[in-house]
Amino acid sequence: MSRLLAEDRAAVEVGECLELRCERLVHLGRGLAHHRGQVVFLFGAVPGELVRARVTERRPSYLRADVEEVLEPAPGRVAPPCPVFGECGGCQLQHLEYPQQLTAKGEVLLDELRARGLELPEDFALLGAASPYAYRWRGEFHRGQSATLGFKSRNGYRTVPVSNCAIHCDEINAALGSVGAALVQEAEGVQTVSITRIEEGLLLQTRPDVRAGPRVALAATGPGTPLLGTESGSLLYGGRSFRVTPSSFIQLNQGTLPQLYETVVGWLADEVAGRLVVDAYAGTGVLSVRLADLGAEVVAVESVAAAARLAALHAEMYTDGRMTVRRGDVEAVLPEFPGCHAIVLDPPRSGLSPGVRGWLGLAGPPVLVYLSCDVAALGRDLETLCRLGPYRLERLRLVDMFPQTYHFEVAAFLRRW
Repeated sequence: MSRLLAEDRAAVEVGECLELRCERLVHLGRGLAHHRGQVVFLFGAVPGELVRARVTERRPSYLRADVEEVLEPAPGRVAPPCPVFGECGGCQLQHLEYPQQLTAKGEVLLDELRARGLELPEDFALLGAASPYAYRWRGEFHRGQSATLGFKSRNGYRTVPVSNCAIHCDEINAALGSVGAALVQEAEGVQTVSITRIEEGLLLQTRPDVRAGPRVALAATGPGTPLLGTESGSLLYGGRSFRVTPSSFIQLNQGTLPQLYETVVGWLADEVAGRLVVDAYAGTGVLSVRLADLGAEVVAVESVAAAARLAALHAEMYTDGRMTVRRGDVEAVLPEFPGCHAIVLDPPRSGLSPGVRGWLGLAGPPVLVYLSCDVAALGRDLETLCRLGPYRLERLRLVDMFPQTYHFEVAAFLRRW
């Protein structure tokens, strides 16, 4: 039987069309289906519908396929507003109405935690985005042919030209044409440009960083739109102005950011007054300042020198001495604060290093709040800290900072047994 099944699988060729029923959405925004017992990951499918899909890749344990025709549509399917959806690699879910995107992301999160053997908390909620489109305040655009800018294709490395991206803010879209033209005229070696919306206008960063000439740095972006700068500017949060540079880490969805940060603040409001809190991976210190507002003594830990300097500036401006900044790697700095009451963790996409996970398991504080933008890294780290370690997962929030894509943020509240 296994030999016959293997032969059936081998008979499926790249380019062949299959009729498949999408069962549900899984990680990376892919639809899950089965063909003769083999897993098929679908691009462009909605749970419950029957589709005709063309096989694009064959692996020993699974197939990939793109939907070419919907034979039996399911509720929730919508027409993608972007003309290059499916060709561009930026979005995966524009064919699905937003409430179902949010539900599907919640199922992906819970499936990952269940697979890790974690006990799920009763206190769990999905927090949708303030707007499903035009929410990104920073974009990284690749140089295409002529003066066009765009994104890498979904199935390759070519640049798909984009003149108006549905998920980027209007100010960035208005700048794309003039920035592309200016790069052709003044900076032919530039391959990638990052554009950040700030309160004063837009910030520009090129790679390779050639410190492009003034006509690139101050290219007019059209009637009624601001000019570009390359140095620094400000973003507002909670009525306060925070300084950023083109290379500063920022939360891309500024409109939905309060749902993430104020969740953390609300969880810790009754926990940290008069106590020591460490904000690990603090960046420029926006959340650290909010923690200081709770009456906590805050240590912001940041390894990047430029970000640490800005965090120190924000501490001086807004915290009346309740916040200090410690520059260094989290692995090296955490052991200096064994008596803290809480640690807020917002690591990069790769999650916590083995050293950080080990120290938290052995000597961690009574309370952890973990922010994550990668469900696999989150599952691995919570398995170590909760299923194998001394913490229990008490509260969980999915905050959808990235509509139309498979990405999302998670906030988790952990308490030591």
